Amino acid sequence: MKAEFISRVMQIMNELGWNDTESDAFIGSNTAKVKGHIESVFVDGWRKAVTIFPKTYFTIKSFSDQKLVSDIPHGTGYIILPEDFYSLASFKMRGWQVATETLIPGSDPMARVQANEYTRGNICRPMCVLNNKTVRESVDGHISYIQKDVLEYYSVPTGSKQEIEEALYIPLISPLSDDTILNEKLYIPLAYICASMVFYIFEKPDIAQVLEKKATEIIK
Repeated sequence: MKAEFISRVMQIMNELGWNDTESDAFIGSNTAKVKGHIESVFVDGWRKAVTIFPKTYFTIKSFSDQKLVSDIPHGTGYIILPEDFYSLASFKMRGWQVATETLIPGSDPMARVQANEYTRGNICRPMCVLNNKTVRESVDGHISYIQKDVLEYYSVPTGSKQEIEEALYIPLISPLSDDTILNEKLYIPLAYICASMVFYIFEKPDIAQVLEKKATEIIK
């Protein structure tokens, strides 16, 4: 997978003439150096792809089995997020009329609004906030307190039982390797994004922008 993906990115770059001896696109560069850059930008390219392409292009995992901490009297609570959590795909508490696909950061002004029971999210317009909490954990009889990212949800009717109906997320991808698995739909667009990022490294923004545009055109 690793060699195949790098080869595909280089093929895209070849079409733009990076290996043309008459071109100054990569002054002083060589094949090994370019391969190294492709490998180094892979994760960042994937992160960028998450903001551009449909979520169905990415690996989707469930986190419905994660620890749920309910505040039943207030109709709120939180779920501890998996260590490899990167982006929310869909979340729905039982009783909500709709699921939400947005997880706003705790620094967002809308997050502060959730502190007010009259203005916070509800079963018709639910809201999820990304926050960080000190969580109590017991391992082999030893109690420890560690910081964990959590998803706070707003809200469900006060006093009601709280259950997760659906909790899906996109896990962060690992660095490019032979074990890397990509959705067939993502493979080529991501190759274009990685090629674009390498051109940015070599200070060729015009070519990089052409490739960025091509990546988005592929999925239409």
